[in-house]
Amino acid sequence: ARAIRFRQDSNEAVGGFFSQIGQLYMVHHLWAYKDLQTREDIRNAAWHKPGWDELVYYTVPLIQEMESRIMIPLKISPLQ
Repeated sequence: ARAIRFRQDSNEAVGGFFSQIGQLYMVHHLWAYKDLQTREDIRNAAWHKPGWDELVYYTVPLIQEMESRIMIPLKISPLQ
């Protein structure tokens, strides 16, 4: 949750979810970007914000598995 403040000004956060049943503590983040270049620019800009590197340093050891997917919204999606 602390990481959101570093990226909330870009307004791309759509949702964050985690499980407490089934596979425990699996976390899902959904981010919406105009295009792949915007995604790259926003992600790179986070590294220039004071405190982001420290947050990543302490978070990475908690990650056991990570997967990223690029999804394209349907034409009827409000995320167009």
